[in-house]
Amino acid sequence: MSSKDKMEEMREKSQERRMESAEEFSEKLREKLGEKVKVVAVWGSVPQAEHSVESDIDTLVILDDTKLKGDVPDDAKKKIRKKVTSLANETDDRITIQYFPFLTEFWNSLRKGEPLAIEAVRNGEPVYDAGIFMPSKRLLERGKISGTQESVKKRLKTAAAGYKKAEKNVKSSVPHKLEQVMANAGQAPIMLVGKAPPGKEKVPGVLEEMFVEKDMLEEEFVEIGEDLAEFGDVGEKNPEDVTGEMLDEHLEKADRFVKRMHKLVSQLGSRKKVKNVVEDYKKFLKANVAALKSKGVEPPEDKEDLPEVVEQNLDVDDEHIQMFDRWEDVVSKVKNESMDEVDDKELYDLKEETKEFVSSVGKDIQKAKQEKAQEMTPNVDPSEAAKNASDEDIIPNLQKEAEKKVNQEDEDEEK
Repeated sequence: MSSKDKMEEMREKSQERRMESAEEFSEKLREKLGEKVKVVAVWGSVPQAEHSVESDIDTLVILDDTKLKGDVPDDAKKKIRKKVTSLANETDDRITIQYFPFLTEFWNSLRKGEPLAIEAVRNGEPVYDAGIFMPSKRLLERGKISGTQESVKKRLKTAAAGYKKAEKNVKSSVPHKLEQVMANAGQAPIMLVGKAPPGKEKVPGVLEEMFVEKDMLEEEFVEIGEDLAEFGDVGEKNPEDVTGEMLDEHLEKADRFVKRMHKLVSQLGSRKKVKNVVEDYKKFLKANVAALKSKGVEPPEDKEDLPEVVEQNLDVDDEHIQMFDRWEDVVSKVKNESMDEVDDKELYDLKEETKEFVSSVGKDIQKAKQEKAQEMTPNVDPSEAAKNASDEDIIPNLQKEAEKKVNQEDEDEEK
């Protein structure tokens, strides 16, 4: 058996199980409601064997209301539907009551050619039918049920109302969303440089102050930001003024704005990376200079001579001397705006080695200071100093202090 045949066989078995669940539900429903149940049918993908594993069992339930003098009240209908739905879920949680008309409503819908009723009858398969569903299906197949002028007009009216609602939603929601797009994109570079994100209405102004004035961003994008903010305001207050042409124009502007903010963030990231590289290189050079000075060696005036002087006067290995060339190579690429050519692992290793060297130099200098301070301290025997000191120098005369305090208290009482 081919894989295709196996799939079809599995789908057929799945279809059988789902129809059995619907039949079980139908039996339980008739036990509860008796002769009021006129139709229980499955429609949608299951009867057509086009369902997937996740597909629901779309179910139609028709109850008899013809003995009532009027229509079933909405509240009563809701309560009944709730009970029917609960029973369906108890039977199989895949059973979904997609269409729940009473008999009068169903017949009127079918007579007028309402799409939902037509679709349910055309594609449905009953698991219980009291002589209503299958006759309707045969009449439909014979072309005896067609849309009336009334139903046609109603469809057009519903479509027109739906269009107006959709148009209004688009004209109000899209401008607002584009304004929010501008705010989110504009706040990103501001946050990258360590500033708190401003409110959406202030984003264009902050971008101008922080980046346009420093020649990092074109004035054009500040104007686009302001335009998108104003467009959002129009969509909120006067959506009827928004045209399709305006929507297209501002969608294009928002797209350009977002792309430019991406580029700006990339620029800022590169600048920050470059700045960190230069600062670490300076730390390396300063640490070498400090190490030379701690040895009493005057550092050279020309930076190019520093590696040679370090090699001659400091206890360092060849790898340390090679760090000068490695740093020069990285800094050269950075200055030529070729940051992409810098090997990330090489840069990481350089930073770590520099960090260790700076720490080592700091410890050596601190140790040298302590040793020098120790040399400058006179060599005095503390036990000998204590022996030569008098009791009065070391211990306060407590008796005299006590007498003085008593005399003072007597004077206070006499007063």
